[in-house]
Amino acid sequence: MQIISDIENFQAPWDHCVATLGDFDGLHRGHRTLIDKTIQSSSQQGRDTILVTYDPSPKKVLQKLKFDSRIYLRDEKIFLLQHFNLRAAVFLPFDLNMARMTGKRFLYDILIKKLKIKEFFLGYDHKFGLNRRGDFHYMQLASRRDSFTVHQTSSVNMDDGTIISSSAIRKLLRSGDIHRANDLLGYPFFVMGQVIPGRQRGRQLGVPTANLNIPPEKIIPGEGVYFCAVLFGGQMLKAVANIGFNPTFANIDLSVEIHILDFSRDIYGETLRVFFFEKIRAEKKFSNVEELKSQIFNDIERARNVSDSVFDLKRLEVPLEQ
Repeated sequence: MQIISDIENFQAPWDHCVATLGDFDGLHRGHRTLIDKTIQSSSQQGRDTILVTYDPSPKKVLQKLKFDSRIYLRDEKIFLLQHFNLRAAVFLPFDLNMARMTGKRFLYDILIKKLKIKEFFLGYDHKFGLNRRGDFHYMQLASRRDSFTVHQTSSVNMDDGTIISSSAIRKLLRSGDIHRANDLLGYPFFVMGQVIPGRQRGRQLGVPTANLNIPPEKIIPGEGVYFCAVLFGGQMLKAVANIGFNPTFANIDLSVEIHILDFSRDIYGETLRVFFFEKIRAEKKFSNVEELKSQIFNDIERARNVSDSVFDLKRLEVPLEQ
């Protein structure tokens, strides 16, 4: 899969392609339905498939947010997208100049002329261009004048009627409802972060942890202790994660610490992918260090007893091999 970021100096090497457009934060079940339909159509026609998204998100630029809570950042999206049969993923550099671009100019100058898109698949709520005038209706009208095709997919719902959306997933993650968030995603939510030196308290307690450096714009689950797994060396390793302020020690900075079971390698500087499965308990302040230590070992034992079948990569809807 080719990654395209410099759209200014890019000219498509293919004759025509089929494309889907969107923010694709989360790459959840709804997004993957859209991508699958795009790939299916391009395969039937013998054309290339491309995905067009934005970096940073339009929301961050238009609302002038210092940080934008994203389910997945660019590198995490690429990690997921490389498992689809895409010729290219286009990360359009969204800035105020692009925000001021009319829908007509965006459609013709970028999507049709540069990317040579012949067929479009849009989500039910995707819009583009100045004042978000570039919607499905506009595309339908434009397609009557020019030789391209446009389709719009409807929302994808859970069995209970819940519309699968990135905003719903963000809300679930913030509340710590990992199980439900994973249902909407279709696979375990994950974070990527570099292991950096911490306060060494875990090592002093006999439970060494990897302290992750998570970018501030990346959403993380609400405070608490989680059963998770680390993808390392092509294997899923059981782990326990603590997210919070370590109230027993009265820390003022939020930390994400991972204890990998039965693991002793030095991994400072490594970038880990950590997948979250269940919330074990809320974070709490203990009366003393020994009480905290006892609870940590109880958490680890619970994680150790989780069935290995949970980590069968083949059963996941999105393949996650390294």
